[in-house]
Amino acid sequence: MITKKEIGKIIQNYRKQKGLTQDELAEKVDISTNYLSKVERGINILNTETFLKMANILSFSLEDFGVEIKSDNANKEQQELLTKILSTTPDKVRLYLKMIKFLD
Repeated sequence: MITKKEIGKIIQNYRKQKGLTQDELAEKVDISTNYLSKVERGINILNTETFLKMANILSFSLEDFGVEIKSDNANKEQQELLTKILSTTPDKVRLYLKMIKFLD
């Protein structure tokens, strides 16, 4: 299982690859620079909505965090759903979540 510290390092590496400062990324995902700093150091974790915004901005996927997505048919549909969620707007993420909760 991946630790908060490892998650923070992955986010920090992607942020730096994109040439963004902590201030710039924090503003784009609507969190404080202080909170982002704590995420990158493994002290805090992101909520799902912020994580998805960040994934869209930094172009990372769940596979970058050690989540293996297999290619059989059931997992192919899961991968398609994850890809859709990771590449959409926060408003649509909330809508998808409401739909899933309704179907549950």
